[in-house]
Amino acid sequence: MRYGGMTILPQEPFRSHDEYLLPARPMTLWHYTDLSDPRWTFGRKFIRLRTDDTLDSPQKVGIANKQGWAGYWRKQALFIKRIRYQEGARYPDYGSNVETYTAGSFVEVETLGPLERLQPGQSAEHTEIWSLHANVEIGSSEASLELALAPIVGP
Repeated sequence: MRYGGMTILPQEPFRSHDEYLLPARPMTLWHYTDLSDPRWTFGRKFIRLRTDDTLDSPQKVGIANKQGWAGYWRKQALFIKRIRYQEGARYPDYGSNVETYTAGSFVEVETLGPLERLQPGQSAEHTEIWSLHANVEIGSSEASLELALAPIVGP
């Protein structure tokens, strides 16, 4: 992806402590990930990672993304990758099927398929469905981001 934008990862639907006690999903951090870095924004509905070509320190996170999409927004253009999450499957990097990384001007939005043991002659397939959306104004709040994304990825 071209720098100067923001990766957008969906959070699992919020549920109150009184309603639900089990964990929502794993989130994987690398040794060099600094959650106090100003490029990160963690909200109730989204995790966002801005790119900044003046900050060379790398940042990376992986999640088990059951919502089935990840996005990158830059200058009112929104790129969406849709993927299928397979409940019960084993994923690399402590259960991550979506990862994002940035360092300086480099940014990546990566999806991963389940780990599979293949015999000679067998194959595996990992499908991403891409879409590009123009004139998407996300605003500066999580509420405005949710409003902009709703017609594209659903509520």
